Amino acid sequence: MMKDQIPLFIPLGNFSDHCNSLDRKKLVPIIELVHEMELKFYKAEKLLGTQDLSELSLRTLGLSGIHVRLLDAILKLRLVPLFDWMAWKSEAERYYKDASNLYELDTVTLGKVMTVLLRSQTLYGPEFLESKIKDRFVLNLLKAILHSVDGINSWNYSEILD
Repeated sequence: MMKDQIPLFIPLGNFSDHCNSLDRKKLVPIIELVHEMELKFYKAEKLLGTQDLSELSLRTLGLSGIHVRLLDAILKLRLVPLFDWMAWKSEAERYYKDASNLYELDTVTLGKVMTVLLRSQTLYGPEFLESKIKDRFVLNLLKAILHSVDGINSWNYSEILD
């Protein structure tokens, strides 16, 4: 007998329900990524005296392999909806310019932004995701997803990690 296969990508119409059904404990890998990125950025800023980390490598920042862990966490939680992401690319690009707008978005739109971001290396090149990590866009997107999925604010991450 074959086991029922769980689809990797959730159809857009079911994505909100999927996100609402996520158990808080399953969000731990994303919370850990947020904590790690915040700590590494803080240390680099203090050491270098600058907030512009765009010229540094992820290795220098202590974030080697972060993109692999990001992909793993997002894909395991199935936080990438199935939709025509190429047609939505220009919409996602608006958020790349001002990450503060992410916190106002619903879960479905955040999922769309994440999908376009993860697939966009084919459009912009292999350095694109790294640049979005270094300019803190990915950090803000993860925080916005946590807030949207479970109403988690940065001050209560520890409740889940205990």
